[in-house]
Amino acid sequence: MTETPPMMKCGHAANGWKGDQPVCVICVGLRSGSDEVAPPLDLDGRIARCACGETAPSSTRLPFFEHIPDGATGMDGFYCGHAGWD
Repeated sequence: MTETPPMMKCGHAANGWKGDQPVCVICVGLRSGSDEVAPPLDLDGRIARCACGETAPSSTRLPFFEHIPDGATGMDGFYCGHAGWD
């Protein structure tokens, strides 16, 4: 994907398509908002953390990015690939 994926109302960055509409394939059928684009977020200065502890500046371009506005760690989430991609 060459363009920056939009945030979806479920809290994840779009990571798939249904026709020509972006969707969150993690939440489709499980959470509302998985097929609704959310207003743009200001992620400047935010950090995302993978479950393994790896960190990166928050960006919708991170794999499986999830914006967690009031998380216990104060960080967003993503998957760095530490356990593989299969």
